[in-house]
Amino acid sequence: MPTTATAADAEASTQVSITQLTKSGVLAILTASGVNVLVLELALAVLDVPPAFTPLPLGWGPVVASSTVGAIGATVVYGIIARYSTRPNRTFTIIAAAVWVLSYANLLTPALAGAPTVIYAILGLMHVTAAITIVGALRRTANRSGDVMEDAQ
Repeated sequence: MPTTATAADAEASTQVSITQLTKSGVLAILTASGVNVLVLELALAVLDVPPAFTPLPLGWGPVVASSTVGAIGATVVYGIIARYSTRPNRTFTIIAAAVWVLSYANLLTPALAGAPTVIYAILGLMHVTAAITIVGALRRTANRSGDVMEDAQ
């Protein structure tokens, strides 16, 4: 009797290859950095940002660096989870959501002391876009059948 495999069944029966994890990690870095630079540029063009806050932390360097560090960390965590979890996407998404909420603690840095609300709104939006793009890129890793190896059971 034929059965239909669900996405959860396919996810549970796979192990992610290093090659695919690396490709997804690079995709996460590029998309998170690109989207956040785009958000930054649109925000600076549309919103009234005080000149004192224009170079830092609202410059391309800090935005790309923060996005890259977040994506690398998430890729390493996804790789560990994929190695040991039967449902890596679900587990990773839960952990990523918790880390995303905790990432807002960065907005309490002394460099932002006295910053207007618009600065916090821009940085908060960039946290959201980074989380969505990084999680999206990495969740695709377990769902790709070409570079995914079946678990030996």
